[in-house]
Amino acid sequence: MTEHTLIFKVVRSRALDTGTDVWVALPEGAPGSVSGDTLAELLEEAEAIKHFVLGLSKDVPVRIEFMFEVPGVPVETIDSYRQARARLIDQLRQAGLSEQDSAELLTLPGGQTLRQTA
Repeated sequence: MTEHTLIFKVVRSRALDTGTDVWVALPEGAPGSVSGDTLAELLEEAEAIKHFVLGLSKDVPVRIEFMFEVPGVPVETIDSYRQARARLIDQLRQAGLSEQDSAELLTLPGGQTLRQTA
């Protein structure tokens, strides 16, 4: 079965009803939008509507991509960071680290640094 891709453009916006800043995702080439107070909430909402937005049944595979537009941060910077992080995660897996150890290593508190041993 063919996998479909749904691309969301993600921006911060001020909610008209509450006046608070929220994340908003607009699907490219499809109707609708989703929003959330946090990115986690937004991602969950996007996941929930992906088949409906594309007019597909739930058994059709749909992959979601997000393009983030954050004021003052070039899109290329975010994309470059995500690509470098993905390469690093692959290298950590190849080195035998578990998912949990990799996650801990990448989120060391206090600006701790890693030292190359080999």
